[in-house]
Amino acid sequence: MRMMIIIQMDPQDFAAMSPLVPQEQAHVRKLTDEGTIEGLFSSADRLHTWLVMKGTSQEQIEQELKGLPLYPYMKAQLVPLL
Repeated sequence: MRMMIIIQMDPQDFAAMSPLVPQEQAHVRKLTDEGTIEGLFSSADRLHTWLVMKGTSQEQIEQELKGLPLYPYMKAQLVPLL
């Protein structure tokens, strides 16, 4: 199963998120190396991110997403892909 994850961030949270960015980048690299994240695209202002994730089920993809250090600051929408 593949899902498009549409993520929106609130710029008011940037100060709180900033210390977590290195951890987030390392975790994203790990998921990319494992093949869980197939694509990642960010807007120039860093307020929007689009992920293509692969997993055995929507629940498994949601669990992987919840493991991201910045997850508490994300407003995420999951869209199943063909």
